[in-house]
Amino acid sequence: MARVTLKHLSRSFGPVAAVRDLSLEIPDGTLLCLLGPSGSGKTTTLRLVAGLERPDSGEIWLDDDEISRLEPKDRHVGVMFQGYALYPQMSVRDNIGYPLKVRGVPRTEREARVTEVARLLEIDSLLDRAVQQISGGQQQRVALARAIIQRPRLFLLDEPISNLDAVLRSTMRAEIRRLQKMLGATTIVVSHDQLDALAMADLIAIMKDGVIQQLGTPDDVYYRPSNTFVARFIGEPQMNLLPASLARGERGLGVRVLGHWLPVTETARTALAAVTLPDVVVGVRPRAIRIHREGGDDRIAASVYLAAPEGSRVIYQFQIGGDRLTVEAEPEFRLNEGEEVHLELRPESLHFFAPGADGGTRIA
Repeated sequence: MARVTLKHLSRSFGPVAAVRDLSLEIPDGTLLCLLGPSGSGKTTTLRLVAGLERPDSGEIWLDDDEISRLEPKDRHVGVMFQGYALYPQMSVRDNIGYPLKVRGVPRTEREARVTEVARLLEIDSLLDRAVQQISGGQQQRVALARAIIQRPRLFLLDEPISNLDAVLRSTMRAEIRRLQKMLGATTIVVSHDQLDALAMADLIAIMKDGVIQQLGTPDDVYYRPSNTFVARFIGEPQMNLLPASLARGERGLGVRVLGHWLPVTETARTALAAVTLPDVVVGVRPRAIRIHREGGDDRIAASVYLAAPEGSRVIYQFQIGGDRLTVEAEPEFRLNEGEEVHLELRPESLHFFAPGADGGTRIA
């Protein structure tokens, strides 16, 4: 396959900058997910790599070959579009083999490669069916087969499973991951769904307004978000972000949040001691907060504002003075609306960011 390098890539549409000075390197054999909300520039980036858009500036490299100005057919890239782009008048067999047919691959070789890739994706029994006669999940496999059969240096998948129902999406996440590792294929996947990215990707590039906010492993972006945008975008329910101030207590430097002084870890204390501003933003994930019926040191009194059972978990909204805090609990732990409890925000579960409008950078 190939190593992919994007160097200072930019693309604008009139006054709108879709991609801004984007640079990243994707190691050979890696599955990278471009993740972000609508309008973040992820699909434009994919189209630039595919050759369906031309960059205003910057370069695109596959290994030691610059492909920025090549036509799509000359880039050795396999693309799977969100809507699959299958030919309804053709059979599954002809859809899969079509890229080879237009390149003049002999019929015998074409048929052998169609059979091979169809077996790989377990759709060989469907080869003589019309695409209108097969399910959405099967159509997705046909579209994947059509990309794989070209034996490209790079796979590009644009929202590959967004059209599937929730159960099938989970299955196909695992299937795409399995195929990618089996083929050793360098792959770029575009998605707006964090579950897709966290389940499939080796690396995730989180985008906002045409700029990469963070590039890292799934663990990096979940456990060490680089700013408050990433902190809230990754994780469901969203991370709680709370205004706080630095304050000294009997146990040294800590933070005052939700009207209470809380201790911090030694690592966080060292980082916070270097902060010149008095205020910070404290982040804590809903599943990291512990609920207690009894009070205690560093526990915050709260009342249940809303309880939302979701089968395998319960999502609570707690009222604390004028603030609300989201907490995820096990389904066995049930509270009634209005019930009084105490919440524990453990020091090791706290994240700290500089204050700023939707993008305050990480402190610790």
